[in-house]
Amino acid sequence: MKKMILGILAGATLTLFSASCGEKLLTEEQVQAEIQKGLEAGKPAIEQEEAALCESEFEARVQAEVEKKKAEAGAAPVQ
Repeated sequence: MKKMILGILAGATLTLFSASCGEKLLTEEQVQAEIQKGLEAGKPAIEQEEAALCESEFEARVQAEVEKKKAEAGAAPVQ
């Protein structure tokens, strides 16, 4: 019985401390402003990463298409 009462008191104390020391919730406008700020800060890095990815894949796509066309031309019957 003592352990149960002590457990309840400890739980209540932890709940009280965690509720009183936390951050305050943001309003909807503040949340949207934080999201927008994060997007604006990360946008240049994302654009650079996507441009580099596109550039690196471009050569491979061109070579694949060239090989495909060569294969089609080689397989075409001669008239």
